[in-house]
This record gives sequence, C-alpha cells and structure tokens, in this order.
Amino acid sequence: MRGLHGQFIEPVSISTTHEMFPVFGGSKLPMNNEILIPPAMYWANDTMFSGGNDEHGPPWEKKRNEVVWRGVASGGRNNPDNWKHFHRHRFVSTMNGTSVVLAERSGEEPPNFKLPSHRHYNLKAARSGFLGEWLSTLTDVGFVHLECFPVPDEGVTCPYTDPYFSVQAAIPMKDQYTAKYLPDIDGNSYSGRYRSFLLSTSLPIKSTIYKEWHDSRLVPWVHFVPMDNTYIDIYGILDYFLGFEGYGAHDDAAKKIALGGQDWANKVLRKEDMQIYVYRLLLEYARICSEERERLGYVGDLMEEGA
Repeated sequence: MRGLHGQFIEPVSISTTHEMFPVFGGSKLPMNNEILIPPAMYWANDTMFSGGNDEHGPPWEKKRNEVVWRGVASGGRNNPDNWKHFHRHRFVSTMNGTSVVLAERSGEEPPNFKLPSHRHYNLKAARSGFLGEWLSTLTDVGFVHLECFPVPDEGVTCPYTDPYFSVQAAIPMKDQYTAKYLPDIDGNSYSGRYRSFLLSTSLPIKSTIYKEWHDSRLVPWVHFVPMDNTYIDIYGILDYFLGFEGYGAHDDAAKKIALGGQDWANKVLRKEDMQIYVYRLLLEYARICSEERERLGYVGDLMEEGA
C-alpha cells in the first residue's frame, strides 16, 4: 500500500513529534495510537455528508441497480509525477467503463490501474470481453474537482490529469441514495459519509486504511461489504451482486446486508451512542491521569470506606 495510497506518498499535511502526549482524533492509521472519538462530521447534519436528517432513500426494490460515487481528487498532494499512485484516481479509473474498454481492446495496461487476472477472478463479463461495456451500464462514478498542486488558474481542472478525467456534475447525497450500491473510500483521511451510508437503505462498499471509533461494532458482510484497498475486487463484488446479462445476480443478499446494516446502525451509531462513548472515554482518561488510578472507580473502595 506504500505506493497505492496518497497518505503514504505525499499527504496534504503531516506533523511529527518526539514528545509523548495524548492526541484525540476521528481516525488513525493502524500503527498509530491516537485516542479515537466520533468525528465531527458524524455528529453534524451537513447535507453534503448526510443528505439531511430523514433522507435514507427509497425502499430497496425502487432503487436503481447502479453504483454511484462523487468526490474530489483528494487524498494528498498529487502532482505530475505521483498522481498515478493516488487511490481516488485509481478508483475512478477502475470504475470508468470507457477506460476499461480501451484497455480491453488495446491490450495495453492502463496508466494507474490493472484489469483483473482471469486466473484469480472468474468474471463473466471479463471472460466475454465486455467488462468495460458492462461497467458502463451500471456505474456513475466521477470527480467533481480535479485537485492538483500547484492549483491551476482554471480552478476545477488539472493539466496533467485532464487527458484521463473529466469533471462531472455533483450529485446531492439524498439523490445518491436512489442507487443500490455506494462505494465509500478514503479522501485525505477517513470518509465523512460512512455513517450516513450505513443509515441509508443502500449498500455501502467500504475500503479504508483508517481505524475509527465504531470499527468493533460493525461486521463485514453483515453490515457492509468490505473492499480491498487496491480496489481490484470491486469487479467481483459487482459481478456477484448484479450478475451479467441477467444471470448470477444475488440481489437478495445485497438487500439483506444493506437493511441489516441500517438496522444495526440505528441501534449503535446514534448520537446517543456517540455521547455515551465519549462520556465513558473521558471517564477512563480521567482515571488513568489520576494519581489514584489504581484505586479509582472500584465499588470495593466505597464499601471499604463505608465500613
């Protein structure tokens, strides 16, 4: 992953220290030791990240058999020399039917992603040579801003990626919920949309290198669909759930995970749950900071003092 994720290539900002001190954060890399708390984006009702308080999308049967994703080309400071290694660029290219068609017909390897090997992925569309055409019928994935460094005068475009990407119109979150499948991938850090995707009636397909406060409460393939950080398995995921030319679809399995995730999120990812989590966290933090930490908080202490 060192060469496949913007965080490890050239992050937007990074601070280091040689001193030991506590850091509270909304996410962390697995090797780091931040004290995790619910991110502010999960608490706010910002329509950009939630779609609104009561917007969860139509019933599953009325949703489109479609994969929808919108975002900016973030993830770090991409430039002419490193953008081909950035994760969001790779994801958009991987999901672009036109890019895949060109790779299939030319036999040449795309600049920033690889087509799945037939030895490892038995995909019906790929076997027929129609992987790109198949993707074009079910994906609506694109950038709303081509962030690059230095920032060009044109604003949303980027000279060195313009030949590969076009800027797409934004889709409000509440409208994204009309699609059955909602990939959720990292930006500059964790994705602020994950909780809202779980609370919707759509199926989150989650890929991340970051840990969050709720990870132990969520079970892959029960509450969401996990995706490898290379994104190479996204074709297999869609092949399993959507099938090819009307064959091999597992729509009921997708619906079960989507609604199971929503039901569970309504029980364990509420604002009340975040409040309780932070309250208990601060109690424990106060305990370990106290000189009486070995005695503090035990019922036996009270009983002894009362006697």
